[in-house]
Amino acid sequence: MRRVRQTKIDISLKRILNELDAIREVVNFYPRKRRQKIERKQAVLTKTSETQQQLMKILKLNEKEFSILG
Repeated sequence: MRRVRQTKIDISLKRILNELDAIREVVNFYPRKRRQKIERKQAVLTKTSETQQQLMKILKLNEKEFSILG
């Protein structure tokens, strides 16, 4: 909360938590090609709002921290 306040963004703690909770990750599975031992996976975040993008930047979160793939 302190980091967000320092950036002069006037937003409640409840809204911060709601915005961060609304960020979703989608994992795309691609079928194996010939001679490929494992299937390919790609994790991506769903479209994020400007507020969510700002919060991710302020809190130094990146896609890897959200990713279930590591």
